[in-house]
Amino acid sequence: MHRTISNIVVCTFVFTSVGCGGGEQVDADPNDAPDVSTQPSSTVQIVSPEEGATVGTDVTVTLQTSGIEIVSITPPVPGTGHHHLYVDVDLTPLNEMIPQGNPQIIHQGDGSTERTIEGLAPGPHRIIAVVANPAHIPIDPPVIDTVHFCSGGNC
Repeated sequence: MHRTISNIVVCTFVFTSVGCGGGEQVDADPNDAPDVSTQPSSTVQIVSPEEGATVGTDVTVTLQTSGIEIVSITPPVPGTGHHHLYVDVDLTPLNEMIPQGNPQIIHQGDGSTERTIEGLAPGPHRIIAVVANPAHIPIDPPVIDTVHFCSGGNC
């Protein structure tokens, strides 16, 4: 089953964003960002693949959120979020910027809610979806979901 965490979401960061989801670089002063609160219970759910599903070596991940608006990080909008997918890697510290340059951590800074991951090795896999603010720092408290599935039928 999906493990979804409901949260109060507070986003107060605007940051320089580089190399995330095809967006252009945006320079902003974090001191200019007002405090903005979103709805009291925000969630993310990995709609597909389903928990325990068997898929091919290419898998389309579809995400659904409530309580927070998912938008492009260009331009940064306080009080909004965007998706990150951790593919077969553990979460990084939730109070730090999500690392860039790791092909197993997919930044969806374009505001998309779907991503096709191509060329997965046959076997078991895990995807963790994390909603982050425009500065690529996970929403606090965390808005996270995890799904386990099998690629290529070798599970």
